[in-house]
Amino acid sequence: MAKLYFRYGAMGSSKTANAIMVQYNYQERGQNALMLKPQLDSRDGERVVGSRSGLSAPCRFVEELDGIDLSVYDCVIVDEAQFLTKAQVQKLVDVVDGMGIPVICYGLRADFQGNLFEGSHWLMAWADTIEEIKTVCWCGRKAIMNARVVDGRVARAGAQIVLGGNESYVALCRKHWALGELSPLEIRRIAAGKEAYLPLLKAADSPDDTIEASLASGELYALMVSGQTAGAAVLLRREDGALELKNLAIAGECRGRGYGEKLLQHLIKLCASRADRLYAMVDVKHAAFYEVFGFERDVETLDGKVLLVRKL
Repeated sequence: MAKLYFRYGAMGSSKTANAIMVQYNYQERGQNALMLKPQLDSRDGERVVGSRSGLSAPCRFVEELDGIDLSVYDCVIVDEAQFLTKAQVQKLVDVVDGMGIPVICYGLRADFQGNLFEGSHWLMAWADTIEEIKTVCWCGRKAIMNARVVDGRVARAGAQIVLGGNESYVALCRKHWALGELSPLEIRRIAAGKEAYLPLLKAADSPDDTIEASLASGELYALMVSGQTAGAAVLLRREDGALELKNLAIAGECRGRGYGEKLLQHLIKLCASRADRLYAMVDVKHAAFYEVFGFERDVETLDGKVLLVRKL
């Protein structure tokens, strides 16, 4: 018997990655699974769903449901289901009950103020099966609240729907959400809204002229101190399989506090399981900083820079 599923979780609980893997599992078994999302969610592109883990998949819009021949599909998957309207949830109920096609919805349960979204409200009311996808707060407790962060503080007022990713939202336990307490220090991978970090990366002592291209294709990591960005770095996969640190920047007012060391140590540990070498192109005057962490000089250039390498 087909069912309507609602799988909810706080920000960063891998809901979209889970949705993409479910679609893949259907395809692997020779079946068709239709991926949908609300049209207002354009963060990953108009007809793409994307996970912070790097997974992505093509999709259609929920608003197009009436024009889609569902008879060729064995399952319907809906990402960002909190943005659905009551009428759209009703259509999904009709797909399950009238056509016998299972529908699996992924989304947030509540907004940044702790109120149910319209879509999640009706999914909680009508779904046959409700499952929680868990994640944790910075303190280690289960995170159930989605805090909106504005200028390093937990926001309490504003529009219910403001699209954003790790640069705008963070999952907190109920206690720290109520207190408005963000992690004293944490390092996050940023998948959406990377361009917001360009000014910091370009203001580094030795900015990389190719940072914009590297940022688009590389991995961005931000060091956050009480919700404020204190530093950022970009990792890029080289053609030889090694990883390269394209830029490491610490905000001017945060320098001299050991944040650069913490960020570099974190990246070295992160890279150790993914490559055998980590490279960094830096000004000669900054080479000593990296050498403290095991980097060795590989090639010096004529423009005063040196390519460093660290075996992992």
